[in-house]
Amino acid sequence: MSTDHDSKFDEAIRAQHSASLERLSPRVRAQLAQRRNTALRGNTVSRGHGLRYAVAGFAALGALAIGLRFGSIPAPTVNTPATSVATSAATPSTMLDEDPEFYAWLASSDAQQVAME
Repeated sequence: MSTDHDSKFDEAIRAQHSASLERLSPRVRAQLAQRRNTALRGNTVSRGHGLRYAVAGFAALGALAIGLRFGSIPAPTVNTPATSVATSAATPSTMLDEDPEFYAWLASSDAQQVAME
């Protein structure tokens, strides 16, 4: 039973294939015939993608170089006690030095309540 079913299936598939080939344009038929003959002879068609990949790689490398050149962020400095003393000695006045009211507020009872919260 399965061989009869398989043969009917094969016949139906072959009929559909031949009907679809009849609907193809002559140009597509010629291209298919050329490709089939080339494949049967073992010849391969070179597509020439090597140059495209080289150009794309060079463009990506150039974009990366530009991004690294202009997008560089200066390295953060480590604030150790020695550098903070040197920095404060180097700068004559900071924002806290110019605002004596801040120190007065630190001595008030409000500051102690805020610190406790």
